Amino acid sequence: GQNIKYDTHVLANHGIQVQGWQHDTLLESYVFEAHLGHSLEKLAERHLHRRGLSYVDLCGKGVNQIGFSQVDIERASRYSGEDSEMTLQVHQVLYPQLAAVPGMLHVYRDIEMPVSKLLQRIERHGVLIDSALLAQQSQQLAQRMIELEQQAYEIAGQPFNLGSPKQIGEILFGRLGLPVKKKTASGAPSTDEEVLQELAADYPLPARILEHRSLAKLKGTYTDKLPLMVNPATGRVHTN
Repeated sequence: GQNIKYDTHVLANHGIQVQGWQHDTLLESYVFEAHLGHSLEKLAERHLHRRGLSYVDLCGKGVNQIGFSQVDIERASRYSGEDSEMTLQVHQVLYPQLAAVPGMLHVYRDIEMPVSKLLQRIERHGVLIDSALLAQQSQQLAQRMIELEQQAYEIAGQPFNLGSPKQIGEILFGRLGLPVKKKTASGAPSTDEEVLQELAADYPLPARILEHRSLAKLKGTYTDKLPLMVNPATGRVHTN
């Protein structure tokens, strides 16, 4: 198969447990030629010098895209059969080349394939999270961020956007006259993490900005986002 792990999830949704899968062309390609694309379309072009029906050919794209279930049966059958046949042909061309290099064969057979099966189980099981606790933590982070903003405004002597590198630069280097440590490609004073860390050792405002940035990242990436990623059918977050 090609990216079998994905297919096992789809089939498991319908009560079918796939067993005995031996080879995955996506992983063969990843081990043999990691720097190149690994989609079946790319593999077929590279190893078979042919192009089949693409998903876009079948379903369209953008606002006009239709679901696969709406595709004409005859075209859907041709696409599916072609996918299976091209996957087998890619395997027949790629695997012997991979098997001819003992180190690569070891990585594919003894690491990538077993890990793929393990990852499938991890993804299927999912991660249980405490949405109520995360919501509470989001509120606490928001409160602390408001406090940091007020402290920053007081030190700067005026309100400004703590998420704007341009405004931070104007306050730190224009209004407060802090030393410029390095410049961006356009010649403006840099306000990246490294610069702020260095300035924070001697000045209070960069320290507030750094803490605000780290809390904003925690809130935006985890405490706000994770509850939205819970699968309603299982109550868990499923990675892929």
